[in-house]
Amino acid sequence: MSFYGTKIRGGGMLLQLALIQIVTFVGLILILRFLFYNHLNSALRRLRDLNEKALVKEAALREELEKAKAERLAEVEKGRQEAKNIIEAAKKETESFIINAEQQAKDNSRKALVHGREELDKLKLSMESEIEEKALGLATEMIKYVFTGEGRDNLHRQIIREITGEIENLQEEKFSVGTNSVKVYSSCPLSEEERQRLKTLLSAKMKTEIEINEEINPELITGIVIQTGDLVIDASLKNKLRKVIPFLRNGSVK
Repeated sequence: MSFYGTKIRGGGMLLQLALIQIVTFVGLILILRFLFYNHLNSALRRLRDLNEKALVKEAALREELEKAKAERLAEVEKGRQEAKNIIEAAKKETESFIINAEQQAKDNSRKALVHGREELDKLKLSMESEIEEKALGLATEMIKYVFTGEGRDNLHRQIIREITGEIENLQEEKFSVGTNSVKVYSSCPLSEEERQRLKTLLSAKMKTEIEINEEINPELITGIVIQTGDLVIDASLKNKLRKVIPFLRNGSVK
């Protein structure tokens, strides 16, 4: 009887110990699960916050880009309108001067008529020169707004390639300037390859080893101006615009 009682009590203790271990294990699982979901929810909240901030920043950036685009278009349109107004005003003024000159021709002698026409021609030339300068200024500003930094740099490199080709075709007599110093004004720094190309080409034309002094001039817009002695080779975009504007006014460029 005592043996069986001891055996039963031992079995009961083992059962209690097993139940305690099971309860402890289940408790640990529940605690770990709680901690895991709590950490997961916290991470998800942080992720949502970051996503919302990113969306806000993206919207603000998009708004700034649209604003900058609108401002640029407004400036371009303003320039176009100013150019149109200048041309219209010039036409009206020219028409007014022509009418006045015709009236003067009717009222005055042949000599006064000739004199009036000469003065009118001078005035027209002066006005055309003024319009060309204003048009050049407007075109320069429009190009600065339209061309990106990369586009302006590509155009700059293209102009340098073109001018080196033109220099190759020039006669050597044009380079008899009696100096070995060459001043190069550039809208942006020359690459080492471009500088060496110009030095080699000009040295061959001038039949002497030359020294290139480079100076940056952003007012050229893009391109370069080469000066040695009395010889000046202007390959800047600003100079090209100055040459083409009179043809645009006369309708020679289509």
